[in-house]
Amino acid sequence: MDYYSENRFNNWINRIMEAEIDLDDADSLAVFDQMMEDFVVACMNIIRAVKEREIKKAQAIKELEGMKELLNISIDFGDSLKTDFYDFAREGLKVAVESTKMKLEGKKTTKSFENLLQEAIEKEKEGDFEGAFLMISRMGLKVLNGAKLPDDLELPEDGYVLNWLDGLDAINTVMLLSEIDAPSQDFEDE
Repeated sequence: MDYYSENRFNNWINRIMEAEIDLDDADSLAVFDQMMEDFVVACMNIIRAVKEREIKKAQAIKELEGMKELLNISIDFGDSLKTDFYDFAREGLKVAVESTKMKLEGKKTTKSFENLLQEAIEKEKEGDFEGAFLMISRMGLKVLNGAKLPDDLELPEDGYVLNWLDGLDAINTVMLLSEIDAPSQDFEDE
């Protein structure tokens, strides 16, 4: 079963192509938020499928790898604004994939959101982008495990960490909107 098909992804690309983007109209950017939330819902469906033993963990990880491959595709929309916003969304969604993978692997983190964010910012300053990415992904893991994301996090003004936080925000939004029961739990190997 495909939890997130290439066809579904391409439908979003087409919707972005057709969208009229206007920085003075925040609503015109909604297509990017919707694309991100749809992607996160697919990640959560994979978690649910493993929890309900519809698929094995190895198959779930393979699904996530396929989703990650889609995010590695660069697209030039012929409009620099669209291309930039798509690239920001793409980076954010890499966090959703990594956080989901961490959850499936039964990883946990006891650090606070604030400490993880501070570490991510420090690592980005040091040029350790992979380390920074993993810190933000661990924040996503906390949200997937049921922790409430604080409203008052000190956000950086720019950089990769800020992009990745969009992915965290999408995870948080979907968790708030969803009725999915996502308690913190260990996945047993079957």
